[in-house]
Amino acid sequence: MSYSPNKSVLVTLLCSVCFFFSSIRLQAQQSNVFLNIDQDAVLYETADGSRGNSLGEYLFVGKDGEGDIKRSLLRVDLGEELPSDATIDSVFLLISLNKTRNDEQPLRGYQVLARWIEGSSNAAANEGKGTDASAGDPTWTHRVYPDTLWNQEGGDYGEDILFDGIVDGSGTYSLKATASFIALMEAWLRNETPNNGFILIGNEEVENGSSKRFASRQFSSSANKPSLSVYFTPQNSTSDESLTSLPENSSLHPNYPNPFNPSTTLSFTLTSPDQVEVSIYNSLGSKVYSLRKGYMSAGTHQIIFDAKQLPSGLYYYQLNTSFGSYTRSMTLVK
Repeated sequence: MSYSPNKSVLVTLLCSVCFFFSSIRLQAQQSNVFLNIDQDAVLYETADGSRGNSLGEYLFVGKDGEGDIKRSLLRVDLGEELPSDATIDSVFLLISLNKTRNDEQPLRGYQVLARWIEGSSNAAANEGKGTDASAGDPTWTHRVYPDTLWNQEGGDYGEDILFDGIVDGSGTYSLKATASFIALMEAWLRNETPNNGFILIGNEEVENGSSKRFASRQFSSSANKPSLSVYFTPQNSTSDESLTSLPENSSLHPNYPNPFNPSTTLSFTLTSPDQVEVSIYNSLGSKVYSLRKGYMSAGTHQIIFDAKQLPSGLYYYQLNTSFGSYTRSMTLVK
C-alpha cells in the first residue's frame, strides 16, 4: 500500500478512526511501498546445466561443501503502487537467512542482462543439490532450458554492484541498494530497459563451505519471503518547507537506522521550549506507544524507540507541539 505525500491516504484513515483532532495536520515527506519478488530460481554449478530449482522454498548462494557454486536469480514485481515518475530515495532488499554452517560471508547483487523465466522444477526433497531441470528452467548454462544458453556460464550479469552486505547467522537482513540499483529501478519504471531482475552471489573465493540458504518467494511463511522496501517521492511532491506546520527551524528528523530491528533513534529539534508529545502509530492508525509527553526545552532531542514487542511492518512516528504536528514513516523488519 502506498501513501500520497499531501495529506495522503493515511490522513483519511486516521481521521476516520478518530485518533486525531481535525486541527492536527499530518504530513508525509516520503512514501513507502513493499514490492514482492514475482520470480526466483537457483543456479547450480554443473558442466551440462542439467540441475534446476525454480519452485523450491529456498534460495542459495556461495560454495557448498564440495566446492560447487550456487547463485540465485530474483525478479521484482514493480506493481502499480510505485508511480512511473517517482524519484526513488532508497531501497532495501529484505531477505531471510534460515540455514548456515559458517560465519559471516559477503552477499552481493548484480543486474541480470538477459531475459529468463521461472520454470517448473521443484527440488523439494533435495534443494541443496537441485533436481533434474524442467523445460523452461534457468540453469547454470541455460537461461531457458534446454534450448537457450547464457552467454557465460552462471548467468549473464553486469559489473555494477546493486546490493552489498554481510550475512552471518539466521535472521532477516536488510541490504541497502546502491545508487546503481536506484538508477536501474527508475529505468525499469520508465520502460527504458527490460526488468530482468538481479542475481545474488555469495563468497566464491574460498575453496568450499561458504554457502548460505535463504527463504524464496515460495517459502511457507509470507513474513520471510524476499521483498524490496522502496522509499520514494512522487514527482508532484511538495517540498519539506511547505509541508511542515512547525516553526521555521523546528523539525522532525528521519529515524536511524531505517529499516530497523528492534530499536531505532528518533530525533527532533525545537526552536523554543514547548509542550510536546511523541507517539507511535501502526499502519491502521492505532496508537501503540506514547514515547514522550511533557514540557521540553529548546534544542535537539533524541529518543530511542525499542520495538521488540511489536511485529514487523510499517509504522509512523509523530511529533505534536503547540504549533502543529509532523509525521514520518519507518519500517520494522524482524
